[in-house]
Amino acid sequence: MVRMATHPRRLLAAVLLALPACNTADYTADFATNENLYVDVPFTTALPGDRPVCVTPTNDGRVATPLPANERGFPITYTNDEFWERPVAAMVGDVLRRQVEHSDLFVELAEQPTAQAIVLKPTLVTFLGGSAESISGRRAFADVALRLQAYGPQGPDGSRALLLDQTFTSKQASPTDLNPPSPYKLLCRGLQQVMARTLNTLDGSNIARSNVPANPVAAPPTSVAGVPAAPAR
Repeated sequence: MVRMATHPRRLLAAVLLALPACNTADYTADFATNENLYVDVPFTTALPGDRPVCVTPTNDGRVATPLPANERGFPITYTNDEFWERPVAAMVGDVLRRQVEHSDLFVELAEQPTAQAIVLKPTLVTFLGGSAESISGRRAFADVALRLQAYGPQGPDGSRALLLDQTFTSKQASPTDLNPPSPYKLLCRGLQQVMARTLNTLDGSNIARSNVPANPVAAPPTSVAGVPAAPAR
């Protein structure tokens, strides 16, 4: 397996120097706290809900599989979790909680699920980027997938109905260039798309509103064929 072996601090500095909008030198490799890497999706619902929500810790469901080391004789390098300050699933979970809280979809973000709360269970499926060499330059790519299950308020028997089960994906790819964007930056861009799709789906499902019929989306999670996971930290 080919990895990006550059020291994380030096690599992060290179990533940030490549960003035209990077005004402050924050070298913290944590996309949940560093706005030079990830900026929250500006989403606010037009119809705030009246139910609380509890977001469980994000499960890291990635499966490490062998990755091709080259393509047509040219090397491929991949992102690695060692680049980040914290586990990727923990950072994704922080971003999801913050985005859900700021969306006004739910009346409250609860630490523990109450009987009337919606329970969101996220699972990280894919968080992999890389760079593929070619005769005319390099091409950066990134794939992000997050499965979200939403359970309804507690019933008389203590159980919760599954209201939503969907996997939100984003595939990023740059044109071949001598100086393509960093795949780490593409991962953060892909996460923005995933968050936007997640919030839009939660909004359209009406599960946050007790006085509006829900539009449940309970289907098998979308498969992400051919996209293996990077080695977990």
